[in-house]
Formats: sequence, structure tokens, C-alpha cells
Amino acid sequence: MELFKRYEIKQINGETTIIVHLSPFLEEFSSEFGTTSVKKIINLKKSAIEYIQQNVPQIKTATISIVAGSFILASFPMKSSAHSANFNMSYLYFGNTDSYLSQIDQTKGNLNLVAPSFFDINPDGTLKVTNQFSEKLVSEVHKRNMKVVPFLSNHWDRELGRTALANREALSSQIASFIMKNNLDGVNVDIENVTDDDRDAFTDLVKLLRNKLPKDKEVSVAVAANPYGWTQGWHGSYDYKALASYADYLFIMAYDEHYQGGTAGPVASRDWVDKSIQYALNQGVSKDKIVLGVPFFGRYWKDGSAVGGYGVGVNQVESLISKYNGVVSYDLTKQSPKATITIKSGDPLPVIHGRTLQPGTYVFWYENLTSLKAKVDLVHKYDLKGTGSWSLGDENTAIWSNYKRWMTTHDEKVTPPPPAKATTTYPTLKIGSKGESVKKLQTALKKHRFYFGTVTGLYDAKTKNAVTTFQKKYHLKIDGIAGKQVQTKLYSLQTPEVFATLKPGSKGKSVTDLQNALKKLGFYTGSTHGIYDSKTKQAVTNFQKKYKLKVDGIAGKETQTKLFGLVK
Repeated sequence: MELFKRYEIKQINGETTIIVHLSPFLEEFSSEFGTTSVKKIINLKKSAIEYIQQNVPQIKTATISIVAGSFILASFPMKSSAHSANFNMSYLYFGNTDSYLSQIDQTKGNLNLVAPSFFDINPDGTLKVTNQFSEKLVSEVHKRNMKVVPFLSNHWDRELGRTALANREALSSQIASFIMKNNLDGVNVDIENVTDDDRDAFTDLVKLLRNKLPKDKEVSVAVAANPYGWTQGWHGSYDYKALASYADYLFIMAYDEHYQGGTAGPVASRDWVDKSIQYALNQGVSKDKIVLGVPFFGRYWKDGSAVGGYGVGVNQVESLISKYNGVVSYDLTKQSPKATITIKSGDPLPVIHGRTLQPGTYVFWYENLTSLKAKVDLVHKYDLKGTGSWSLGDENTAIWSNYKRWMTTHDEKVTPPPPAKATTTYPTLKIGSKGESVKKLQTALKKHRFYFGTVTGLYDAKTKNAVTTFQKKYHLKIDGIAGKQVQTKLYSLQTPEVFATLKPGSKGKSVTDLQNALKKLGFYTGSTHGIYDSKTKQAVTNFQKKYKLKVDGIAGKETQTKLFGLVK
């Protein structure tokens, strides 16, 4: 139950007063918090201060009044000298509008701003608006009281970046125009892998953007971490001090200490990140214009392989650790976790960003809640503006239960993820089994399109065949018996798999399933051979006509959802 329902901020005689209202339930018992209960008042005060620090961390000094209805329970001063950061942004790159909104909602209000991949560069240096641009995404993010600041990227293409800089006058005008026309909140410049030869042109692009956009529109710059003060090559393209004079803030990409093609090691060790912040401060960048970029990814190396360091999301690393019984250690000096995972011959082979991992031993350097907390501590150490991350959706979402507290109260605690639920026991189901457990099994198999019969509660040949098909798909022991392994996997599938669009020429199990379902309903009389032929198309067309769907003979999501929902 929430202790407080709302707060008000008032200016009384030039001083700030915050009125905190107890929840309605507690108002009924407000008499219990009278002056006779000193301990309760002290606890209430502590809770009120924590509530204010989390909701309005920018206010450091105020008078707090705790109110129940019209009765003032307590009034006391709040003073805080501890640094508090209330800015947190993240890049959106892997996904689409719907998945981005889901990722954003999982952050539990911890973000102020998102930077989607809307702006690329054409070969002639003009603005290329990507297919990631979505009016719906912009509108929905604004409804969540967050800003949308797309990032401009050359995707590490040096020549493309230089062409953009050469065309910076026109490019900056195109960007400014698009921002104003589409109700965006600014632009984040993320041009990488140009060199010190392009330093002045890079700065001038940021200056042009600042001059062409209203002050309420953000102009920010992603800059390479530079812990060793390099002045040439890629790192030399960023004039930190000059860029900061035009930008709202610099986003320090404090990651890729170890990288693809290099030796194994942390993506962002604490000392390396610390030195990267010191460099920015020593260049004359104001601390309130520094946003510390943290990684939601790791990198992995295979023993015996000449090349490694491929990227992987934190959430996938932790999934692999669980699946392959990985061994995790934590380097206290580097403040970074490391996992060793062995994939044995015969194990299912994981796929990471399209790359299939073959049997062998792999070392993963990545981030967890402890290592990320160590980086947030640096934000407080140097009184920085806040943090940002690359990229949303790759994190362990348990972080969002901690993040605001870390940022606003400098709390030392790390709240671990909820404990795993107690292991569920499942009866072994096979030919001849009966009852509710079989009904549950048939229902789940039917939901995921492995079973098309009637839910009878009797484990018959059709049920066995469905279980066998399921075992084949998920690389389980194939025996047609639904034991613990089968049921655990089946019931962990949260939603049915996405329907692939099927049309003339399509082949495989999905087509066979489609034909079986059409046959069950009397629309198809041919052989269920798994080839989308003219008979299948005609059957789909007839089905669409009967149920007033779009008639095109193509079995898309709408058609299949309706069809499989009708199969008994």
C-alpha cells in the first residue's frame, strides 16, 4: 500500500513548502499518529523525506508538512547537501514502435528522455529519415511525460560522416525543420569514426544546430570516452570544451574499453570510466553538462578463437548463464562481472545477433546491478548531470527497481531481483493418463498450435503426437511423454509464437498446421503436405469470405488468429 497519495509545492513568504498528503486509508487512522506516538512520527518523517527525494529530487531545502485530510500531523525542515541526479536517458535501436513502448514501460518511470534511431545520412550528406520514425512512438512517449530526441548517426562510416560534415549547413537546416514539423524535442549528434582532421567541422555542425533550433529544443552530442587524452584519430574529432559551449550536454560513451577484435576484458571498468569523466572535467566541461553513458551490453570471446569481442545484451548473457550453468565471478578491482560458459556438443546452440555459437568455452565480460551501481556512484562523486545508456531493451529489467533510488538518494543498497518461485512439480503424463493435468496440457499445446484436437482430458494418440512435435521443436528428449521438462518449457511460453505470413510458395510445418486447421473446419479437402498451393489458397479465400476478413488468399496474422481460435 502507498503511504502517500500526492504532494503539493507552495511558496510561502519566499520559502518552499511541500505538503504531503497521506493515502485515504491512513487518513482514517490519522489519530494514531498524534504527538503521543513519537516513534511513529519519526518513521513518518523519514518516509516523507524519502518520498520527496524520489519525486522532486531537485528541491534540496524545504519545509515538509504531512497532512491527513485537514489535519497537520507534522511539519519539519528538510535539508540535503548530498548530490542528487534526476536525468536519465537511453537510446532506442533494437526493435520497433511496439517493442520500444514495452521497453519504456518496463523502466517504471526512470527515464526522462529516449533517443530513437530516426536520423541517418544519405550518400550525398543530406538527412535520411529512417523507417524507425513513428508518429505513434513520439505521441505515446510524450503521453508518458518523456522527451523524444532522435540521434543522428553515420554508423561508423567515416566517409559518410565526412560527407555529412561537408554538407552541414543544409543538413542542419533539414534536421531543424524535421524536428519542428514533427514535434520532436531536439537532436543527439552521434557521428563516430571521423578524425582530428574533422574536428572543427564537427563542432560547427553542433553550433549550426544550436543556432537553428529554439532554446527549448535539445542539442546534445555523444562523444568518445577519452581516459588517456588522445588528440588524434577518432578521439581527436571531439573538441569537448567547444562542443559543450553549444550543446546542452555531452553524452560520454564510457564503454568499449575492450572491443570487437581486441583482447578479452571489461566493457567499462570503474577506473577507466572514472578517468574518462576526469578528462571531460579537465577539458573545461561543466559537471552539469556531463551525462555518463553506461552499457546495457557485454562482449564475449571464445577460447582458441583468433577474433572475439562480439556484442551481446546483458539480459541474454544472464539467460545463457542460467541455461548452460555458467560460472560467474566479480572482479572487485575492475568492478565488473565475468562469466565462463561451456557449450557442449549436442547442446542447443544459442544465436546472438545472428551469430550461432558453436560448442566450446566462452568468456563473457558484461554488466550487472553491482557494476552499474558502481558507475552511478561516479555520477555522485563528480556531481554530474545524470546518466544515459546504450541501449534500452538489453538490460536486466531488475535494475529499474533500484535506479531512481541510486540516482536521487545515493542509496548504497542494491535490491536483488525477486527470489525464484518454488519449483513446481508436474505429474508424468502419457498414453492412458486422464484428468485436469491432461486438460491443462492439451489447452497449452493447443494455444501454441501443437494440438488441434478437442480438450478431453484423455492422453490419446493425438496428444502424444502433439507432445512429440513440441519436443522436436525445442530439442527435448523425443518420447511423446509429457514429463517435468516438457511441461516446464510449455508452461513458460508466455504467448503463442508470432504467425508468419503464409502465401503461395510457402512451405513447412506452419503450412501443414494451416492445412490441418482448414481441413478440420471443412474448408480444405486436399493432402496436408505443407506446401501452400492453389487448393490451400482457395481454402483460405473461402475462409476469409465466410468470416468477413480481407479476401486475398493470404494467411496473415488476422486470418490465422481467427482460424486457430475456431479449431476445436
